[in-house]
Amino acid sequence: MPPFLGGGEMIREVTLDGFTPNELPWKFEAGTPPIAEAIGLGAAVDYLEATGLERIGAHETALTNYALDRLPAAYDEIRIFGPAPDPDRRAGVISFAFGEVHPHDVAQVLDQTGVCVRAGHHCAKPLMRVLGVSATTRASLYLYNDESDIDALVEGLALVRKFFS
Repeated sequence: MPPFLGGGEMIREVTLDGFTPNELPWKFEAGTPPIAEAIGLGAAVDYLEATGLERIGAHETALTNYALDRLPAAYDEIRIFGPAPDPDRRAGVISFAFGEVHPHDVAQVLDQTGVCVRAGHHCAKPLMRVLGVSATTRASLYLYNDESDIDALVEGLALVRKFFS
């Protein structure tokens, strides 16, 4: 089978009238290796090591605790999925349903307030069937988030409630 792309390590020899492809698997790996991506990955690893995985985990757990306290306290109609009430068994991810409002509508209204969430089945349709929902809204928390982001989510959900009631 001839190669369909050319360049980089897929060429073994170049002549004035053509080229000879390299052996497999290089024959089908045209182009420059992902050098920038490798350098970026190295920088990310350096950052994580300097910050400390334990510190990142503790921050995520604290934010998750804060969100798990704030959201149900603010809204009776919120249904949070996942292990509760033990946030140590959770990652910094909170999937929820907000009353009868479709998760895509929740996400769109929150987007208008500057709060970014994901909505959908999150590549977990069998789980959605078990949970009895077509989709969920998902907020993700990490080192770059703080309590003000949770507060903005809570405030944004007030707009969702107002818009859909």
